[in-house]
Amino acid sequence: MQLLCLEHDHWNFFCPVTGKEVYKEEGGINAETFRGCWHHEIPNEPLDLAPELQPAWDAYLSKVESEEGHLDVAAFLEGFEKPGWVAFQVTTCGIGSETTWTVLDLS
Repeated sequence: MQLLCLEHDHWNFFCPVTGKEVYKEEGGINAETFRGCWHHEIPNEPLDLAPELQPAWDAYLSKVESEEGHLDVAAFLEGFEKPGWVAFQVTTCGIGSETTWTVLDLS
């Protein structure tokens, strides 16, 4: 899957296909193109993974845990193939920095 890296100093993240905000201001998912999300503080607990993505993530997580390896969300996403899906690595800078990975179906 293609991984696009973005840096912002704000929380606005819009789907390039629908033009809708991906996340609601009060929290939750707003874009129907959303397929999953990870947050850097708890990368082993993704948010609302699509059924097509969940088994691959579970297998990756099991492998990393059994090998006592390093969890790398970006590497997982780059190795997952689903036509039309794109992953966005968004780093928000400000007082502190925060990174999320969001998968959108742009087909």
